[in-house]
Amino acid sequence: MNPIQPKNPKMPSDQPDSMDALKAAQNPDTETAPKALNNPNSEEELRMPLWQHLDELRSAIIRVLLVLGVLVAVLFNYSEHVIVLLEKPLLDVLPEGNRQLYFTGIADKFMIYIKVSIIAALAVGSPYILFEVWRFVAPALYKHERRLVLPFMLFGTLSFVGGIVFAYYIVMPYSYDFLINFGSSTDQAIITLTEYFGMTTKLLLALGLVFELPACMILLALLGVLEAGVLEKYRRYAVLGISILAAVITPSPDALTMLIVMVPLYLLYEISIIGVRLVSKTSPE
Repeated sequence: MNPIQPKNPKMPSDQPDSMDALKAAQNPDTETAPKALNNPNSEEELRMPLWQHLDELRSAIIRVLLVLGVLVAVLFNYSEHVIVLLEKPLLDVLPEGNRQLYFTGIADKFMIYIKVSIIAALAVGSPYILFEVWRFVAPALYKHERRLVLPFMLFGTLSFVGGIVFAYYIVMPYSYDFLINFGSSTDQAIITLTEYFGMTTKLLLALGLVFELPACMILLALLGVLEAGVLEKYRRYAVLGISILAAVITPSPDALTMLIVMVPLYLLYEISIIGVRLVSKTSPE
């Protein structure tokens, strides 16, 4: 008489780690979930294929573009107030009786309204953009790192807005005053709307993005791509790169304006090192 085999034999104690990963994926509340999630082999098993990552990235980009499109359409109605605000740093340094801007093309004014609406939409929609970035990289993070989503969004948004505020109140007045008053006092400036807003929007957007440096560095540290030691090792090269970047961003070539931009950028680099070091200490080995 053949022995009766049990219907559900017990799994051997040395079963592969991939089985723990499978159990964790199917039943995240079971006891095997913590073990599987902390196991590098199980993370490799649960990793999504490349095409799925690309599909997620495409969906995120589409959602961001749709949100920005809606914001541009809404903020276009308020762009005139923003334009008046952006013109103020230049008009304040123009001589009395010549405080006005000119346009030479029929569509110039309309295109400026579009550009200003886009910049305003990026500033207003920056929390959602950062949220999409976080959601895309979240599967590669540990559970306790995912809890940083709100601080990351807040810090990133404040950084972007801080860059725009810094450009508006510090960089633009000094730069435009230098450029307008440079040379002979008998020269009279005839500045077009296209020229001025082309320079101004690039400056605002560039400094807004540059001020995101600490947030980007911290995100790379969470992904395990960057370490504080690397930033400290290449600090001297970073100073050189910051100097070149400051020279490119500032509209005026004078040393004072470049220094005004360079010092905050270097401070952002040092803040990035501190943030990366703190994130590295809280991340598991």
